[in-house]
Amino acid sequence: MKKYLSFLLSILLSVTMFVGCNKTPDSTEAENTTKAETASVKVVIDGNKFSDDFSEIEFYEELDSIEGLFHTKNNETNEYTLTMTESAYTELKNLKSKSVKDTFKAVIDDTENYVTDIKYDDDFRNVKVYAEKDKVPEEFSDFDATLLKIMGSSMAYQIYTTKGQSVNITVLDAQNEEVLKSVSYPVVIE
Repeated sequence: MKKYLSFLLSILLSVTMFVGCNKTPDSTEAENTTKAETASVKVVIDGNKFSDDFSEIEFYEELDSIEGLFHTKNNETNEYTLTMTESAYTELKNLKSKSVKDTFKAVIDDTENYVTDIKYDDDFRNVKVYAEKDKVPEEFSDFDATLLKIMGSSMAYQIYTTKGQSVNITVLDAQNEEVLKSVSYPVVIE
């Protein structure tokens, strides 16, 4: 009886050892590559454009929350390649768009600020900032903190588009729409 139990136990152990052997370690990577190849949108992001406080962990967590989006990083060039389905791309742009709109709302709600309203197009390339003229700083430069915040959030959204990054900001008097300032980013310094 002991021989039969020992024999049965050895067969059972042998069978269980081979259960996981039909899957190679590379098959998950191959599956992701196949899925990524069937995705219809590809965005390559220059990692050097991220700010100093960029968190790669948070970046990946956000991307991993979107079904149908796959990412890779080339460490030599510091480029992130995102491949995704159309629906994943729409979800990503909606997520990023909400972030920009939240930033704009915070700028408007800042009582010490001169901004009363912000209007923009779909990809935040043309932004109209309505201001209280008497609160606008006398030395109003292209590098005004409020304009930089608007520009930064707009360009952060545009990282995820395939059209490059540029923002034209026009500051208008909220009362009569007189143009107080117009600036395009990136600023070309000659």
